[in-house]
Amino acid sequence: MLEYKVRAARIDAHGSLARTKEAEITLDTDVGGRADAFNPAELFLAAIAACMIKGIERVTPMLNFELRGVEVALHAVRQDAPPKIISVDYELI
Repeated sequence: MLEYKVRAARIDAHGSLARTKEAEITLDTDVGGRADAFNPAELFLAAIAACMIKGIERVTPMLNFELRGVEVALHAVRQDAPPKIISVDYELI
């Protein structure tokens, strides 16, 4: 079994910081939003993209296949009441 640990803490009214291992990411937890950090929905999409790319990285050596690159473009739609993501579309390039 694999285990993962992440700790996140509010820095101020404009953002928070999440940490794991030797990495950290600034989170947009400002109710007004901020352009220099991922908000929770964007972080969710980034996690999906990372899972897809990591899966590709794992399978290509087994297939003896070399990549020139991989790109995933994701688009989500969120409803307000109640707040939830109602769809996620992606394009694998």
